[in-house]
Amino acid sequence: MAITATEWLIISDVALEAAFRVDVPEPHRGRWVLSYLPTHRRLTRDQALAGIVLAEMILMGQHNPCHLDPDIARMYAAELDLTLVEVMTLLAVRGTPSQDPAQDAGVDPTTMTAA
Repeated sequence: MAITATEWLIISDVALEAAFRVDVPEPHRGRWVLSYLPTHRRLTRDQALAGIVLAEMILMGQHNPCHLDPDIARMYAAELDLTLVEVMTLLAVRGTPSQDPAQDAGVDPTTMTAA
């Protein structure tokens, strides 16, 4: 896992997820938004970091199950006031884009028409 955390941004080079600090004039100034959660959810920095770590654990666990300890993953999910299944569902809904933009758009590359 390689997570980079700064004063304004937390990113992962494994999971394509990020957390951003919200610093606009509003009641939640200084709170964090996590890329796979609805934008109205505001988090502490610790919760945002837990969300990025959990996203990495889930993604790496798809390729090698030893990377996903269910008990630890549930604890991270609980920090977000979610269940592990809810976090997995949110990440699955976001999906992973393929390397071919035409495929992502549902276009048959051989005919360039909708598949």
